[in-house]
Amino acid sequence: MTSPFMHSSLWIEPWRDSVTEECGHDPRSRYAELFWLGIIGPTAAWLLRHMAHEFESSPDGFELSVAPIALQLGISPKAGPRGGMHRTLHRLVMFRLASEGHAGYAVRRQLPPLNNMQLKRLPAHLQRTHASYCSQPKSAA
Repeated sequence: MTSPFMHSSLWIEPWRDSVTEECGHDPRSRYAELFWLGIIGPTAAWLLRHMAHEFESSPDGFELSVAPIALQLGISPKAGPRGGMHRTLHRLVMFRLASEGHAGYAVRRQLPPLNNMQLKRLPAHLQRTHASYCSQPKSAA
C-alpha cells in the first residue's frame, strides 16, 4: 500500500457516526479545549479545529495540503513517518478521532465524550469540572 504521505495533499472525509454526531462536541468547543486538549495534545487539537472549519464549506470532504497546514501548525512539513503531520494524524487515529484509508483519512466532525480511562488522565480539578459540565444541558457551542 502506498503511504498517503507520499503526496502533497490528503483527502479528508467525515467519519460518519450518528451516535457521536448526535451527542458529541465540536472540536472548536469549550469541551474540546478543557478536556480533549490534554489527551490528544495541542497540535492534534488545532488540526481538528482546522478540519472542522473546512467541513463547514466542504461537508463531504476536502483536500488537505500537507506542507502549508503543517507549517501553519508549527510542525515539520517533512513527508514520511518522522514528519510532523504524519505523527499528528497518527495521534488522531490512536485516539479513534480519525481512521486511515487508502486515499486519506476519515475524521470525526464531533468529538465523543471522554471515556473513564481518559478522564482519569486529567488533573483532579478538570475531573471535577467534567462531572459538573456533563450534568448541565449541552449548549449550542
